[in-house]
Amino acid sequence: MKATRPRGPFFVTWRGALLVLSLALLLTGWSAPAAQAESVRVPVSLDYPLVRSLMVQRAFEGPGESAVVVDELDGCTRIVLSQPQVTPVMDRLSVACRIKVRAGAPVMGKCVKPVEWEGYIQLFERPYLEQGTWLLRLNTEDSKLYDREQGPPAKVAQIIWDVIKTHVHAYLDNKVGVNLAPPVKDLKEFVPLIFPAQDQPRVAAWLGSLRPGQTRVTPAGLQAELIMQVEPGPPAGPEAPLHISQADLERFISAWQQWDAFLVLQINAMARFSLTAGERRVLLETLLDTRYRFVRELNDPETLGRKDVVREQFVAAWNRLAPVMRRHLEKETEGARLSYLAFFTASDALAALDKLGPTLGLDISRNGLIRLARLLTAKDKPDLGYSYAVDSSLRRTLGLGPALDESGPALNAEELDAPPGDIEPEPAAPSGAEAPPAATSPAKPSGPYPWSSRLSQAPGQWLAVLANWLVVPAWASVEPRPEDWAQIKPWLLSGNNRDVYLERIKEALRLAAHKLAGNGQLDAAQRQAFENLVKASAWQESCFRQFISPGGKITFIRSSNNTSVGMMQVNERVWRGLYNTSSLRWNALYNIKAGTDILHLYLTRYGLDRQVAGRPMAPDLLAQAVYAMYNGGPGQLDNFLKRQARKSPSLHDRLFYDKYEWVRTEQWDKLQRCLGD
Repeated sequence: MKATRPRGPFFVTWRGALLVLSLALLLTGWSAPAAQAESVRVPVSLDYPLVRSLMVQRAFEGPGESAVVVDELDGCTRIVLSQPQVTPVMDRLSVACRIKVRAGAPVMGKCVKPVEWEGYIQLFERPYLEQGTWLLRLNTEDSKLYDREQGPPAKVAQIIWDVIKTHVHAYLDNKVGVNLAPPVKDLKEFVPLIFPAQDQPRVAAWLGSLRPGQTRVTPAGLQAELIMQVEPGPPAGPEAPLHISQADLERFISAWQQWDAFLVLQINAMARFSLTAGERRVLLETLLDTRYRFVRELNDPETLGRKDVVREQFVAAWNRLAPVMRRHLEKETEGARLSYLAFFTASDALAALDKLGPTLGLDISRNGLIRLARLLTAKDKPDLGYSYAVDSSLRRTLGLGPALDESGPALNAEELDAPPGDIEPEPAAPSGAEAPPAATSPAKPSGPYPWSSRLSQAPGQWLAVLANWLVVPAWASVEPRPEDWAQIKPWLLSGNNRDVYLERIKEALRLAAHKLAGNGQLDAAQRQAFENLVKASAWQESCFRQFISPGGKITFIRSSNNTSVGMMQVNERVWRGLYNTSSLRWNALYNIKAGTDILHLYLTRYGLDRQVAGRPMAPDLLAQAVYAMYNGGPGQLDNFLKRQARKSPSLHDRLFYDKYEWVRTEQWDKLQRCLGD
């Protein structure tokens, strides 16, 4: 007889179990497990001069930074500490002071057999952050006595030791406390500003979990931790097809401009300090790298639509700037240092939160940047305006010297009406002519914004949207003043002045290069290579053109993405605040000098320092490396050298090298490829 399985209320088949589970999920509403909460640790760093200053303020308020620890029976037992010094010793804090001790036995109102001793005491402290009060306190673990500073340990009477351990240890433990409540308060006010409105409830929960963490003694200072439990959002699903509207682009550019203004504010906070060459280099590279990256992002809608560029740039820049800023700002007056402590803590918090990844939903808003700027400048209304005016303070801070002479045409216009009969037709380009590789300018569009007609031919009309935002001129033509026209006209190429025009350009480039190369930094071969570099750059960037005259209207050369102008194609966004925009557009000599200035900067600050196979780069190779940086910032130097090592130059490398060789061998007839006959 075949055995049968028992069936009853506690037995179901696997099919039945699956059915029961499915019904349960439907009835209860199944959802994916919540993201695991993670501990985010925000460092609060206090350098030792600040710790000492706060210690003196709270515990050494007497004359000469003194403290009367105990004074009993008219001085029968009396201890005075003075002149504290704070240093790290391994994993503990050392507090060394001068000490005067008088210890006697009070008997019937009299001091019997008092013992006196004067010397030095070194106390070894274990700092900790007190729960609830946000006071950074000390716990005295040991102490040593010395007859003289840094001398051998002192031998003192037991009564002296007993009095010191009874009173001095307790005094520092109870009296010294660094109040971190203000930076914690600023942190709690700042964090909500870097998240969108829909995330505010969970952000409030994170901040509610804020608690003290470990406190460590480091060579640079005390570092206390603030810990909060943060729950990231669910993993991002598949990305939707990219659709970038003009409104999206405008929001992105507006947010980035606010961030760029804040970055300049941070750099200018260093203006009053004596910075080393290395520190100025860090500031300059940070500024240029962020701006060059922004220009690259604008040309890549795929990247722009899927990256939080402002957040990424903020964190990257902060990691580079923080050591320089801490080194100098933490030496300020005590009140200012406490404000800077809050600024550092808030910035460190953003960097710590960023490590949790994109699902956290960080969104650095304008209000968030303004809040940080207030902590940095102590102003209720910090200036975060995005201006193209030359910032003399920024130039000095970066070590760029005084601004260039701006005398000459500097018009607030996009095009000019030439005086009647005072303009000749441009030369016709030969069949199959080579267009200027980086700086061709289209005819005036039919729409309300310049360049849109040509750029709108790009897929998805992406560049047209970009142009409409980047350039917002009034297309009404203006007639230049006679004195401006007299300086603009010689830089207009026509079919009748080609030879004269070319000689004028070559001489202007030669003089600009000679002025900068003659300061003794370059040897003869490097000076010649630098002159060739300047001329080849102008050839590559614009084919020696500052202006064009389509339809009888005069306008300046622009790059295809509308960010660079003139003969040297100086990028207005990258060099904002460092060169005059109107002069770059309408003053050919100013544009030449600015471009030459930038090339010289890259050559002297970066190129001359680099070696290939343990030797300085040959002058011609050095010129190519400098041009690579001119195109994309200091970070391109390493990329260029890697391409050279692989023997795989980029298209830009090859095009520039052609121009450089033509300049070096004076093959000026090659200009017909872009200038025409």
